[in-house]
Amino acid sequence: MTVEVPTALRELITRFVETYSSVPDIELNLENTKLRFMPLDSYEAKREAAHYFLLSASLSDFGLTGNPRNTSLLLTHLLSALENKLYAIKNPSEFAQEITKFEYNYQKLEHLGRSKAQIPHILCSVNKFVEEKANGDLIDYAAKLSRKGRKPKDFVQQLSYKVKGMNKQHTSKSWLYLRWMVRRSPDLGLFQFDPRDLMVPLTTPKLRVYVALGLSNNENLPLLLNRKNRPESWWKNTAEFDTDAEWLTSFARSLFPEDPAKIDFPFFMLGTWLEYSDLTLSSLEKSLRFFIQKYRDLVQPLIQYLSVVSHYNRVGEVIAEPGAFSGFERDVFDFLNDKQVIFYYEFMEFRLSKDNPLLTYKPDFLLPQFTDRGRKVLFEPHGVKANIINVLVKLSIFRRQYGEFFCLVLIVPDDLIQVIDRMDPDHNSCDYLWRQSTYKIQFENFHKT
Repeated sequence: MTVEVPTALRELITRFVETYSSVPDIELNLENTKLRFMPLDSYEAKREAAHYFLLSASLSDFGLTGNPRNTSLLLTHLLSALENKLYAIKNPSEFAQEITKFEYNYQKLEHLGRSKAQIPHILCSVNKFVEEKANGDLIDYAAKLSRKGRKPKDFVQQLSYKVKGMNKQHTSKSWLYLRWMVRRSPDLGLFQFDPRDLMVPLTTPKLRVYVALGLSNNENLPLLLNRKNRPESWWKNTAEFDTDAEWLTSFARSLFPEDPAKIDFPFFMLGTWLEYSDLTLSSLEKSLRFFIQKYRDLVQPLIQYLSVVSHYNRVGEVIAEPGAFSGFERDVFDFLNDKQVIFYYEFMEFRLSKDNPLLTYKPDFLLPQFTDRGRKVLFEPHGVKANIINVLVKLSIFRRQYGEFFCLVLIVPDDLIQVIDRMDPDHNSCDYLWRQSTYKIQFENFHKT
């Protein structure tokens, strides 16, 4: 490693990781997704979990599923539809039929990735690996490797030989899986390997943190990372990125020699936050201090990533499946889709109050490729007049706490404009207030600027 990170910044990073290392990955956050083998209170449940999360890790690729939430939703659907057959199918066409059903059922959420046709083949290759190489028991297979003095890298090597899409530039998926299986809570701790031997899987969000730390020798990486359309070959230069992964892991070991992968998900959170930000030490330090301070203020993580969000009525009953629910939301959803604008729908939840843990805000649409004075852009369509005062109060609290990082566009029916002007004359609840009748035109003007 050619660059020494300042001591004060190292201490700040250590505090940040210690604070957020208890937050589970999106795939492991099972609050909203009930899996039949959870909790892991029997060996059979643990064995199924090891197989299930290998399937999950194999699909952890933007090109395949689009995002981690889609991976979780897809596998939950497959498990519900196929039950034990999920782990035995070796004919890709059987998976293809169920994936088509999943896409139809969840068309109101983000779509699967452009390489989704590969999903059935990858899932089949995982099942073949578990049956033929691990004799149906990944936990026992890992234990045998460990007793022979083998390490996690040997398990990763075997995966790269046998499982489609887990070799070369996709090795990070294998290391993600090993981290889930080896580390203790909030990971699963099912394998007997030593956490000291884990690598930190290098993905685009963690690469942003790596670059902001000044650890890369590639002077072009900050610009390449912030390009809105990276080339398809982005991750194919494995020699360069293998070196970056080794240096990132070396840096992690300098902070946590007994558990270098401890930085993994905290750095993912931080790197996602830094998307389209200045990848400099000052920008990094600002975000680190913000995350740490918010945890102190809220006595909990400031955000959680959501795997699935159903729609509830006022007494807590589910009234609709996940996805754009109201006709107004659906109109915005379809408009952004037609414009081929990349967006995330209700994928994160912001904490707003220490005293009221139920007071949270789930933005409807995040447009990651749009910024306004360096802030990420959120679209919030709202057409219900009855609860508008509560909505305005919540949005005002959100802007007061997170406004330096996010720009909020509130889109409402025309007849609500005067109501909002009367209730919130200073527009503390939003940065921009758009009419439903003209929001598409306003978006085009916003897009140009």
